[in-house]
Amino acid sequence: MEPTTLLLLCAAAFVVAVVVVASGFGLGTALTPLFLLAYDIKTAVFLVAVVHFTNNLFRLGLFRRHIDASVVRRFGLLSIAGAVIGSLLQERAANPGLEIGLGALLVVLGGVEMLAGERGWRLPRRFDQVGGLLSGLLGGLLGNQGALRSGYLLNYSLSKEAFIASGTAIACLIDASRIPVYAIQYGSRLLPAWPYLVAVIAAAFAGTLVGKRLIERLPQRGFHLLVATLIVLTGVALILTNL
Repeated sequence: MEPTTLLLLCAAAFVVAVVVVASGFGLGTALTPLFLLAYDIKTAVFLVAVVHFTNNLFRLGLFRRHIDASVVRRFGLLSIAGAVIGSLLQERAANPGLEIGLGALLVVLGGVEMLAGERGWRLPRRFDQVGGLLSGLLGGLLGNQGALRSGYLLNYSLSKEAFIASGTAIACLIDASRIPVYAIQYGSRLLPAWPYLVAVIAAAFAGTLVGKRLIERLPQRGFHLLVATLIVLTGVALILTNL
């Protein structure tokens, strides 16, 4: 890898990791195109998944005391099954139409939170399992389940710390289920890239620490609006880039 590419990757990992502390998503989406500057698509997806997983574990360690176990059980378990299925179908099923559909769903989820406010309409809890399955499936299939998961978690009356901790715990479960599938398929490509991975992971850790300090100063409603805005922007970006 060229030094300039590595520097760009580390800078992006740091900046995006700051935002990811609040949003719960974005690291994989931001880093994948940059890893593609040095690797083919299959290797890039695998390497990004490793960075994503290690940074999730680090963030989980920082917020572990705030995990809402009931949310993780209701939403997270089917996410694992969806992630495995999505990983297996990655090469055959991913297409622009699917990403446009995901983008539209994100705009709806984020928009509802932004417009309805704290006492507004919420998705019925009976759809929790559907949301979990879809977020895991899209995570394995498209490599980006975080925005959909965060959109569903906004339905819960969670503190900002519980939102971060519970979403991160679910993300770790999904990553732990899909990475072995990638490892079986592309594991031999990891060893030559490990020095670069260590540098990018360290940059992401530093960004996570900065993000944690910033979140501590953000009020609860402001936190929800920030997450909802990022969800809507992600949805719009997915639609525009796949038209």
